[in-house]
Amino acid sequence: MLRSLFAGVSGLRNNQVRMDVIGNNIANVNTVAFKAGRVTFKEGFAQLLQGASRPPGDQGGINPIQIGLGMQIGSIDQIFNQGNLETTGLNTDVAIQGDSFFVVRKGNQSFYTRAGNFQVDALGQLVSPANGFIVQGRMYDNGLPLDGIQDIKLPFGQKVSARPTTEAKLAGNLNASAPVFQGNFSDPLVRADPINERAWTETQIGVFDSQGTKHDVKLQMWKTGPNTWDWRIDPIASAQRFEVETDGDSPPSDVLLPVPPAGYGILPANVRVYSTTGVEYVSPADFSFSAGPPPAVQFTSTMPSNSMIRVGYFMSPTGTLPTGENGGTFTFDQAGILNTNVTASLNFAVPGANPVRIDLQLGGGVNGLTQFASTSSTAVLRDQNGYTAGTLQNFSIDRFGLITGFFTNGTTNPLARIVLADFNNPSGLLRIGDNMLQESANSGSGVLGFALEGSQSQLTSGALEMSNVDLAQEFTNMIVAQRGFQANGKVVSTSDELLQELMQVKR
Repeated sequence: MLRSLFAGVSGLRNNQVRMDVIGNNIANVNTVAFKAGRVTFKEGFAQLLQGASRPPGDQGGINPIQIGLGMQIGSIDQIFNQGNLETTGLNTDVAIQGDSFFVVRKGNQSFYTRAGNFQVDALGQLVSPANGFIVQGRMYDNGLPLDGIQDIKLPFGQKVSARPTTEAKLAGNLNASAPVFQGNFSDPLVRADPINERAWTETQIGVFDSQGTKHDVKLQMWKTGPNTWDWRIDPIASAQRFEVETDGDSPPSDVLLPVPPAGYGILPANVRVYSTTGVEYVSPADFSFSAGPPPAVQFTSTMPSNSMIRVGYFMSPTGTLPTGENGGTFTFDQAGILNTNVTASLNFAVPGANPVRIDLQLGGGVNGLTQFASTSSTAVLRDQNGYTAGTLQNFSIDRFGLITGFFTNGTTNPLARIVLADFNNPSGLLRIGDNMLQESANSGSGVLGFALEGSQSQLTSGALEMSNVDLAQEFTNMIVAQRGFQANGKVVSTSDELLQELMQVKR
């Protein structure tokens, strides 16, 4: 009779444990990346009343006679099924799709979590907001990965150095039906002649020197034959301007030109003087600085007194340049395809910076520079590879865990990559609170890797993994646990009544 009493008590105790697990699951139904628990029971000890016997020759065998002594907790499992994803829009929120874990660290101790609701702290470190543990990954320096796994620190305020333009792509179409240019192309009046309007074209692109200063380069092309087009840099587009303040109270009649800096050549009709309002007060003229002091500009119209004017020196190469630099000829075959032996480069000096040399990538076939009887596209300079200096402004995280920084100069650079850990037995991990897990003797060691590279998991930025608790299942389990508890309670009360009857037998 005492056996049934203790069996009922074990049922009460262990069904209460099941209710504890169910209650914890329901409490964490909205906890980020929470994994539900599950209780399984096992039979307790059994008392052997009579052992089994072998079958003798003339009759059958006898089975053992046992009485169970109740039940016990078999296991409390963590169910690591994938939770649904919830979109948050925050770029520091990251969800794992797969079986991996984020790695976070406190000092030299590593912990693991599925909760990707990270934040950036005052030092730029990517941390778990629950406890400040730092997310681990591989850092990058100037776009190159560093060795080892370390704390992820986003370098806000980091600058990326300027990169001079060394290449620019020239593509598009030059109209094969255009007439041949007539006259001197350097004369702007000749270029404006209606006869020549269709015989030339120009394209402009901003390029950068070694200090990150932007220069507008304009490339002009004009047809010189059935399958040939000459090209050059337009010196007006490549101007370096200096401000000069005039003195006196009366309108200036002339101004002394400053000596052009080293590396600037002077071509005919390449010096112009403007007021600060942009009005031109002198006609283009040719000035020579080969000997003597800089000449004075005679004004052809009235300027305001004591005004600021701008003097423009236009960048043009000094000395003799190799063929194909700053000017040359594009030759096309009968099919309108550019001669593959043609090369083109831009080369000009910049005060205070390294000379700029840009190789034009002319492409090949119909995807490069062509000459077809079509005006649907124009030859354009594009895809230059230079940029000015910039400062880290924002970042994003892709499905590979790569954190890419966006800089104010429009460039991007990898900053870090989040590392993931996989376990042979994730259910063996120890829960330590704060959505954190720790290795145990039966979880195995974490195998580190990156999303879709060493790990089959992938990441989703701007989203969080939700709890995988199924409320319908939990409520069903609650009913089962309640009925089990009530049934075992009935066993205890019935056993108690039997004991009372036994106590009354002596009366």
